[in-house]
Amino acid sequence: MESTFKLQRKFRLLFTLPSFFVSLVIASATSLSIILIQGIFSNAIMSQRYEATAIFFVAFLFSIILERLILLRHAFASVRRLLAMSIVPNTSWAILSAFGLYQYSISQEPQIFYLMVIMGLSTAISIRIIILGSVFFNRISVGTLVSFIQPMLLFAIIPFAQTGVLFPIEQFSLLLTEEALAFSLTMVIPIICVGYLILLSKTGGRIIKNSPLVIFQGFLQAWVAERPKVIEELIETFSLEKEIVTSVIEFSDEKDTPTKRRAIIVPEVHPGPFYPIGSSNLPFELWRWSDKNNLKSLVFHGISGHEHNLASKAVVDTYLTEMNNLQSISDGSTCTEPKSRSIGRATVSGLAFGDYAMLILTLAPYGMEDFPIFVREEINKAAESIGFNGSILIDAHNSIGVTPVREDCEDIIQAAKDILRKIRFNTQMTFKMGYSHSNRLGIKLKEDVGPAGIGMVLFEINNKMHGIVSVDANNVALGFRDEVLSEIDDVIDICTTDTHFNAAKVMNSIGYTPFGGESSVKEISKVIKTLRIEAEKSMIKSNFVVKRNKNSYKVFGAALLDDYSVGLDRLFNIAKIGGVSTFLVILAVYALGITLVK
Repeated sequence: MESTFKLQRKFRLLFTLPSFFVSLVIASATSLSIILIQGIFSNAIMSQRYEATAIFFVAFLFSIILERLILLRHAFASVRRLLAMSIVPNTSWAILSAFGLYQYSISQEPQIFYLMVIMGLSTAISIRIIILGSVFFNRISVGTLVSFIQPMLLFAIIPFAQTGVLFPIEQFSLLLTEEALAFSLTMVIPIICVGYLILLSKTGGRIIKNSPLVIFQGFLQAWVAERPKVIEELIETFSLEKEIVTSVIEFSDEKDTPTKRRAIIVPEVHPGPFYPIGSSNLPFELWRWSDKNNLKSLVFHGISGHEHNLASKAVVDTYLTEMNNLQSISDGSTCTEPKSRSIGRATVSGLAFGDYAMLILTLAPYGMEDFPIFVREEINKAAESIGFNGSILIDAHNSIGVTPVREDCEDIIQAAKDILRKIRFNTQMTFKMGYSHSNRLGIKLKEDVGPAGIGMVLFEINNKMHGIVSVDANNVALGFRDEVLSEIDDVIDICTTDTHFNAAKVMNSIGYTPFGGESSVKEISKVIKTLRIEAEKSMIKSNFVVKRNKNSYKVFGAALLDDYSVGLDRLFNIAKIGGVSTFLVILAVYALGITLVK
């Protein structure tokens, strides 16, 4: 999805930070370069310079600790980030001080050096105003005040390096009196940056009317610190309620032994938009819910798109609570053998459990994204017209690509209709069912598989084995599914849950790692073979109950996600334009200040 990719780019731009040690070394070096330049300018004895440098470094570290205490409620304001944040402002200060030293060596006018040091101070404060005001504080005024702490602490040490006196008031007074106009220009720079932030706060999207700086801060808290409360509260304000259906097929032995209950869960909730917001980790939440209810489950991806993202964790909790109130709508002890039909790029596999059909839809090995909702509606209508009481549709989501075009959708609908006709009148027979899951076997998987792991249900129907695999992943690398299937027998298909557990955070062109992006064919083939052996060991003669949960929930639609992305795009574009304009104005201020001193 384009919005997710854009958000991933912003994540890569904003949060690709050096390690703590590297941040400490670079931040210390840039800050110490400021005082070392002062030492070169002064005629102080070496012991005094060393003493000033030590005090300066202690003041720098103290300022980092002080800022961390002030920003204690901001989990993402780590010491590492505060160190990294200080690099650019202090580097600017050091560069301007070095330029002042160069100008002094030519003109022998100490006022030029003093001016450039103060301009460096002003620039450091200004950069910090932009960072702190946009990232950490709702009120720009508070961010502005905090922005002064580190630069002013460091600036207080500079006179000691030059004169041996911490606060030489007489020299300051004389300097300001002689060059009042030039030095007053330095105050223009922070004022410009405050105005720049105010301008940024006035931009936004057509749906989300809040300041994009507030949205941006909520985004940071959710993404970096995994505290989605702020952004979810905002999302819920603009969310609409939609009816969501979740279908469950529960299997048990004839005695309904609690330890032998298994289930296939197919939610028509989209697991998005990205972790930890909303339903992004729903497959694992459902797996954990079923585990707590003594139900060994496999979670699949129903036909749903980003218009069916649950708006917040609170809505997810409500959804999971409602799962305890599933309504039984059909039951039995027989099913048909699975059938498969391909038309064009579309393939549908399915079988009937009593008067309900379960179909798996895929375009693999061709690329695909979420099937549109009208596909689900058309197939459901067809199932009822053919004589079923309903259908359970699984979007296999197992070959990475773009949203299916109309022709593919029509082919998938037609293939589904053909399968429905076949299985509607096929003989149903008793069956056995087995279950296995990587989480229960302690199988270690790579980062392209989410926390809900890999599971298999295995059916023995008419003395033949038929397995279905579910992987907690966001789609499958092109060709990977087919390579794995060629290595194993008796598997109808490999499906994914479409989890967005790592969506937009992975540093690649699509913003996430599809299944097969890290795992090899050999590794996954071995895992599935292990799962098949374990599933066969757990095989029992089974009955089934089809259950359904139908309720309305607040959803975070695709339009809102797009508007969220557009708002951040607009923020970044204005930031770029304003940044260049501000830089040019600041250069003009520098030039004017130097001219006035001369």
